[in-house]
Amino acid sequence: MTHLKLSNNNHISIMIIYTVVEGSHQNPNEMSTIIKGTKKEYGPFTNKIEAEALAKSLIQKNIDDFYHRAWVIKNN
Repeated sequence: MTHLKLSNNNHISIMIIYTVVEGSHQNPNEMSTIIKGTKKEYGPFTNKIEAEALAKSLIQKNIDDFYHRAWVIKNN
């Protein structure tokens, strides 16, 4: 978790949230071409490593589908 130090020595925490999105794409190299009927979202995750691990497992599960992708999205 990221912390910012304020001028009065207080700290403020900023929580970074990650979401995993998977689905089939018309162009598998562009996230914007996802086919809406195949889109699935998972999360939110506060740990990027956990989100990346899920995305990796989803990609491996669908390894035979060239048009399938899973993306980790950072939401602030």
